Amino acid sequence: MEYKNHFKEKLARLIFLEIQKGFLEDSLQVPGLKAMKEDLFLPLSPEYIAENLTQDMTKNLPFGEFVKGMYYVAGADPEFAQVPLYRRILLSLRREEVIKGYVAKLLKEDKKEEALLYLLGLYTIHQEADVLLKALSLLEEMAITQTMYQDALKAYAELAQKSDLKEGNLFLGSAWRLQGNFDKALLHLREYLRQGGEETPEITEELEFLDRKTRILEGEGILYENPQHFLELVLPLLNREEDNPRLLLMIGIAYRLLKNHEKAIYYLQEALAVDEAYVDVHNELGINYAALGDYALAITYFRKIFEQVRSIEILTNLIMCYLNVGDLDSAKAHIEIAELMDGDDEILQEIKQYVRKLEGETE
Repeated sequence: MEYKNHFKEKLARLIFLEIQKGFLEDSLQVPGLKAMKEDLFLPLSPEYIAENLTQDMTKNLPFGEFVKGMYYVAGADPEFAQVPLYRRILLSLRREEVIKGYVAKLLKEDKKEEALLYLLGLYTIHQEADVLLKALSLLEEMAITQTMYQDALKAYAELAQKSDLKEGNLFLGSAWRLQGNFDKALLHLREYLRQGGEETPEITEELEFLDRKTRILEGEGILYENPQHFLELVLPLLNREEDNPRLLLMIGIAYRLLKNHEKAIYYLQEALAVDEAYVDVHNELGINYAALGDYALAITYFRKIFEQVRSIEILTNLIMCYLNVGDLDSAKAHIEIAELMDGDDEILQEIKQYVRKLEGETE
């Protein structure tokens, strides 16, 4: 996952110094260190390193910077080999309230990523529910603007879920929502409420939003198979989605499939009012005007979008319109272009056969 690699890159910038376990056990009263086989390497905090780059960092080292460094490493990589040693030390020292205060200071300075790593470190060492929830709130905020953190939000929300925190489902819903999976987001939000979560006005609004988006996605899956049922599903939602050009486009397609071209054009024009550059809408308008026999107007739409999207499908639609208005020369000129794009296209082959028949009748 991208966020894990990012955190490990931050660890690569730290300085680790070997410390005698016996000295640490005796001087700081940390029992059991001597009995552990691994050598002990303590990290200096990134802040201390940044502030002392030009100095000899091996002199007069404040032990508090090692404490911060251990929490930082535990947050950036809970699987780091030395974390069990750090846990034994930090549980004995009981400096977590100091680190919580430092997190608050970082947040006031808008250093969100550094604050996050210390929060995750606190959770890795002490497994406190309130710390995990604070980390999740911060992750949610960061994930809105940086997609890298969406996977982190999901991973730590799953940890909360496994720890029987109902908020785990709340944050999982948020993670899936940010990734566009409205169905899963709705599922987790409903589970959060089922487990006793408070239904605030914001959550009620989010439930309505997710339910609406889920029904639209369900309708999209049956649009071409059952356009009438699609319309039954989505038209009641339109008053809350009137600025959604994709939905308006799909409604236009549904009406075209039902041969109601006038209504199709109405909704397609509504889509253009929201997004006048929407290529698929221009294409659909061309198809509908052609179906109504207004080939001249259809040509204006197909020509405009063919200049933007060199698609064989759009080009064959344009050629058919030229044939229907009796402009054989323009049709043949565009057939030559189509042959360069995809000479084996089946529709193009049918058009060429039709043109040969027309030419044979005029000879």
